[in-house]
Amino acid sequence: MSIKILHITDFHYRHNSRLFYSTAKKINNGFIKNNFYCNEISERESYKNFFGITDLNNIILKNFYNLNPDLIVLGHCSKIDIKTLLEIKKINKKIKIIQWFVDSLTNFGPDFEHNKKTFLRYIEFIDYSFITTSVDSINLKKKYKTKISFIPNPCDISVDNLKIDQKKNPIFDLFFAMSHGQHRGVLKKFYIDNREHFIKKILMKNQNILFDFYGINNVNPIWGDVFFERLSQSKMALNLSRGSPIKYYSSDRISSLLGNGITTFIDRKTKLNDFFSDNEVIFYNDVNDLSETLNYLKKNDKKRREIGKNGRLKYHKIFNNKIITKYMIEKVFELNFSSNYAWL
Repeated sequence: MSIKILHITDFHYRHNSRLFYSTAKKINNGFIKNNFYCNEISERESYKNFFGITDLNNIILKNFYNLNPDLIVLGHCSKIDIKTLLEIKKINKKIKIIQWFVDSLTNFGPDFEHNKKTFLRYIEFIDYSFITTSVDSINLKKKYKTKISFIPNPCDISVDNLKIDQKKNPIFDLFFAMSHGQHRGVLKKFYIDNREHFIKKILMKNQNILFDFYGINNVNPIWGDVFFERLSQSKMALNLSRGSPIKYYSSDRISSLLGNGITTFIDRKTKLNDFFSDNEVIFYNDVNDLSETLNYLKKNDKKRREIGKNGRLKYHKIFNNKIITKYMIEKVFELNFSSNYAWL
């Protein structure tokens, strides 16, 4: 199937490639790898006309008229006027409009009300939605849930290609990087992230472990290629998202960790062990369980690297951006599935 796509999301142009590995880019690359034509509009940039008035909706309509896309894909959009989508649907009744959303959508997750408001903004006017949380775990009206499917956080071989599992002597034992928001770039003053309590327990219980942690204890987050440089200097990494562990939910950090072959610790309550074995990911129950395995793998480098390799190969096999975007297209156009998608 050959289709034309207009992809509208935040492509972070104003951040000067600081977020070149964002989910937006990986999804966009996935469409292209599937040989779909894809035009991009970055919704959060400053689109001003001659009079200084934001001209985003006019730009979207001009692109729509010129491209005549078969599909419009929205990602975390909030600035588009609903009347713009209505006009598009009026002109082309066959067009499909979908959205993807990677933030938590459960009551136990961070920023629930904000995320829910953003996600539901266009729900009445679009054909389908894809989220990185299990649909079973979200509390939305039944009529909405029938038009929502889970997708994993995609990896991209053009970005996630470090093969850290092949490195025999990394400097540090455990890597962890968090932030107070991608758009800020630096830590907020006087802000306490709920993950800090768990991190401090790990630090206290493992005095002999060499940590490389960012976004905590006044150490600012790291971005861009520096993130991957620091990641490659550690043997293992912690994948810890904000809020309570939720079925299948993870921040998009997971694709950078597993996709690059670093041995990764994940809370078992995420139920991601539905997709990965204990020989591909280190699933822990609590800080004691994590600490025990951390110390074991510090001394057993061959096993550590084996797990990292297995996790990397599995992630790229079942959760790569080409597979995930193909599934999105087949789902929204009601085509027969061309693969046995791991999450179905």
